[in-house]
Amino acid sequence: MNGPIIHTPYDLGLGFQLGSNFHADANCGIRVSTVCLMESCNDRLNLFWELEGADKPILLIEFDNALVSRVLDEMWNSTETDSKRWKGIDCSFARVIEGSEYPTYPDLLKTIHPDAIHYAFVTGDDCVDVIALDQPRAKLIEVGEIAQHRLQFPLPNCGTLA
Repeated sequence: MNGPIIHTPYDLGLGFQLGSNFHADANCGIRVSTVCLMESCNDRLNLFWELEGADKPILLIEFDNALVSRVLDEMWNSTETDSKRWKGIDCSFARVIEGSEYPTYPDLLKTIHPDAIHYAFVTGDDCVDVIALDQPRAKLIEVGEIAQHRLQFPLPNCGTLA
């Protein structure tokens, strides 16, 4: 694959845009922690980040149909591709990426799931990549609400250990 890898800011529907923390957004003033708690079971995926300066201290992003996910530790973009192919890079936290080569050799995934979308959530140090069939749902929650949003095992259709 040699075409462009296009990064487009994605609106999480929070009423404000989060930056990646590379450049402080004077209009926003909200910072996203670099550490993400990820929980998954079958196709469900929950991502939790701590926020500084928001009305509520935790950002929760939920997917019901996540196919693949990964964390790039201490980097914000894959080093597997030539950076000259990257287009639209900005300071946004949430992005949709078109033309990516993640997972490596994505042709089979694209054949089976042609409607899958590659999302990236970028902080100053890390990137969480998610390829999903659904759009993420995002909301701010209180620390005391985390337990009610954690994936409880076993989930229906998750199976049980025998």
